[in-house]
Amino acid sequence: MKWILLVLIVLNLGFGGYQYWQSTQPVAVVVTTALATLNNLQPTPNQVDRLQSSKQSSVTAPSQALPTQCIRIIGLVRGDSLEVVTSRLRALEVKAAEEPSQQVVKTDFQVILGPFDNLSFARAKLAEVTAKGIESYVITSGSSANALSMGVFSSNANALRKQSELVAMQIAATIIKKEHLSDGINLVVDPKSAALVSDDTLTSILSKFEKAEYLRYNCN
Repeated sequence: MKWILLVLIVLNLGFGGYQYWQSTQPVAVVVTTALATLNNLQPTPNQVDRLQSSKQSSVTAPSQALPTQCIRIIGLVRGDSLEVVTSRLRALEVKAAEEPSQQVVKTDFQVILGPFDNLSFARAKLAEVTAKGIESYVITSGSSANALSMGVFSSNANALRKQSELVAMQIAATIIKKEHLSDGINLVVDPKSAALVSDDTLTSILSKFEKAEYLRYNCN
């Protein structure tokens, strides 16, 4: 009986010691494995560089504001092209505001002699050219006052011909361009509406009117 109790006690102590030893071993393995796993999760230097590069590239640089473009349409005539163009733009939901302007309605080319220092000198020159059979008159106002008008022409080519004739007669005439202005109306299209109409559409709208043309320009 004593031997049986002694054996049981030894077995219990041995089993308890084995359990104690076994319980200590996995903890070390788990800790070691966990540390190895954590070490493996640490990024390499190359990975760090790639991460930093991706962060920098993900930051979008502030975009520069594009120029805001308006449209100006010139060469329109009230009672004709102005109303037609305005109507066609309105049909496209394009808003256009009227803008007063000075427009060239006619251009002349005048052949002159002078101007001279004073009216008396101009009249004396007039007598000289009249004696040569050349029709002329004294200009009494404007930037060419006290000059002699030797002819007014609708084209520069005709004016050049007249000038050549006078040079052959030893009269040193010059040519000046005279623009005749009248009050006109331009149409100005704001940026929002300007984005709604293409260049091809504008060209088509204005093609029926000889002097009408358009210009896109930065208006921001």
